Amino acid sequence: MNLEYYIIHGRGDGGLKFQLAKLEDDNGNTYKGQYDMARQFASIDELNTHIADDVVKKPLAELTIGPMNI
Repeated sequence: MNLEYYIIHGRGDGGLKFQLAKLEDDNGNTYKGQYDMARQFASIDELNTHIADDVVKKPLAELTIGPMNI
């Protein structure tokens, strides 16, 4: 499964964290309401694990996750 994300940088103490603003898979599903947009992440690995475990509920190894090409 292919997923693309858009994040907002400059969050948290010192602006070092980011938030997930948008998530979309290759079928157009945006998972709206299935993740907390206010949650802050310290790394892309943390974000990818959250997406796999809590949002799409699939093993991370089965997913291809990357930034949106806007």
